[in-house]
Order: sequence, then C-alpha cells, then structure tokens
Amino acid sequence: MSNAENTSEKSEKWKSVTDPKKVLEAYYSEGNYYHYGDIQELAQMTGLSHKNVRDTLCRFRKRDEKAGKPVPPPPRQQNEFSDEQREILEETFEKHPLMGQWTPEKTREICEKTGLKVKQVNNWLCHQRRKLDGRGNEKDRRRRRMIKLEKIRLGTARVSAFSPPELDLMEAFHLKAELAEIGGKQFKIPYGELVEKTGKDRKKIRDWFSKRKLRDKNFVKSMENQKMEEIDEPSGSSSQQHEEPQPNDLHQNLQTILNSLIFPVNPM
Repeated sequence: MSNAENTSEKSEKWKSVTDPKKVLEAYYSEGNYYHYGDIQELAQMTGLSHKNVRDTLCRFRKRDEKAGKPVPPPPRQQNEFSDEQREILEETFEKHPLMGQWTPEKTREICEKTGLKVKQVNNWLCHQRRKLDGRGNEKDRRRRRMIKLEKIRLGTARVSAFSPPELDLMEAFHLKAELAEIGGKQFKIPYGELVEKTGKDRKKIRDWFSKRKLRDKNFVKSMENQKMEEIDEPSGSSSQQHEEPQPNDLHQNLQTILNSLIFPVNPM
C-alpha cells in the first residue's frame, strides 16, 4: 500500500468515532495537527463551537511541544491577488486611508468588484494600515525600542503593567475587534481568557482596551485635522514666523537616535 493510500485511510478513521469527547483526540492522533478544512464537521461531531475546536487542537499541540514531540507549523494560506484586484484595492485605499473612511458598505462594494471575500479584503486592509503606520517595519520597531530605552535611562518612561508577550496578545485581540468593526460585525474581547493567561486584574485589562481604542480614535481625528489644515491653510501663511520651543536634553537625545536610524551617515 502506498503512503498516499495509507494517509487517506488513516485520516478517515476519526470520522467513525461515536463518542463526541474522543473525536478531537482521534483526529489529532492521526496527524491532523490543525483543523484544515474539517472544522465544520468536527464542530458537528463534537457539539463544540469552531473556537472550542481550534482551542482544543491548540492545547494538544502545546502538550506535544512540552513533551518534546515535533509539531509542524500551520499551513500557509495563499492570498495571491490578481493585478486587477490589487489595483482596485490600492486605488480605494489611496482615496480612503483613514480608519473611519473604509466602511462596511465600502468593503462589500470592493468584494463585488473584485470577487474577493470580506475576510480577504479586511486582511489586506489591515496589512496596508500596518505598513502605513510603520508597525510592520523592523527599522521602526528598533527605533521605538531605542527611544523607550533612552526614556528609561532618563527616568521619563512609563512602566506598563503588562509584559511584552501579554501586550502582543492583547494587541492581537484589539486587531480582531477592529477588523470585525470594519466588516460590520461584532467581536467580544475574551476578558476571562485574558485574565487567565495574564494573571492580571480584569479591570486593568478592560482599561487597557478602552485606552487603546481611544488612541486609535485620537489618531484618526488628528489625521483628519491635519488634512483640513492643509486644505484651509492660505498660501501666504508660510511667511509667518513661528517661535519654536527650545529642545531639552530628552529631545536632543531622541533626535540623535532618530537621525542615526533613519538617516544613517554613509562615509565616502
């Protein structure tokens, strides 16, 4: 019997399991580390939600990783767009770059034009925003890290109550909520899960999400105000003299760091 036939026969055995509590264990033991395209059937056989199916398989993987067993990486989802689809997406994003401008109606309109799914459009939009604000740029991450270290050295930094991994986890949930809002859907932040994983007080976690959302709103507002100022600014305003504040030690140190990272000196 060939390997392909053996794999096919092996992958069908979990479907004959009658005990709902043993379905996922059987599925995983046959080498199905991720739900792949079977999540709907798994949910029906176990009586669990899609999220619970994913979480259970995740626990199995973590269990094997702790035991030193090899666990393959998740399958990569191909999101290749045609030139026409990419052109429509880029043109729309150029006209509507701000968060509040890309409405659920706009998303559905793009889906009709491109034939893409809402999730594909939202993921592309999220990626573009991350590129726009520099979060996906390694150089920018290093720059922010050095600025933070400089603030700590000068004693002007605010110490977060959360560790970097905890902040990454909450940022991921914030991003999911943002994508759901763009798609006209609702996403409830799993505060109970976050309390369990971080060990932090529920109120502190809720406060973090409130401040994070407010920060996004303030950013959008500042971008809109800046755009309005550029439109309303008279042509002769450039001749006006504005008195600039004198930089302090922190400003000078930060400026030195920024210059060294963004405009490196290349001696010739």
